[in-house]
Amino acid sequence: MDARTAYETFLRKRVSDTHWSSVKRTLVDSGMEINPDTVVFFAKLRKEIPRASVGILQVFECYQQAEKLLAINSSKINGLQILEILNGEGINPHPATISRWFKSLGGFRKTRLYFPEKLTRVLTSAFIYKIANSTKLGA
Repeated sequence: MDARTAYETFLRKRVSDTHWSSVKRTLVDSGMEINPDTVVFFAKLRKEIPRASVGILQVFECYQQAEKLLAINSSKINGLQILEILNGEGINPHPATISRWFKSLGGFRKTRLYFPEKLTRVLTSAFIYKIANSTKLGA
């Protein structure tokens, strides 16, 4: 299966030539090769984090960082522990921002237990937030 077919199969729809060119250009600009695995991973990332204020390579790095951090915790994690993880990483967002990150998980509570595999998206968003805000501060 070629890369475009894999991408369209994952999305369950055909994409225009312009869209496909944009995807390829984004991957090449990020230093990634175009093969079925990378285009499907790209589509998954875009589905999880549709509008990121950083480049796809940084999103990918944030995703890996989140997975690595969560691999340490195999059992459920409560909201307070998540806040401690974020503080340990130097991420101190407004409570409304945290609520937005947890919207797909039914909201955020310090006492609620969360499965680590469900938190990858939340932590990825947190790392993107950190990068985006550190660039704003540095500018």
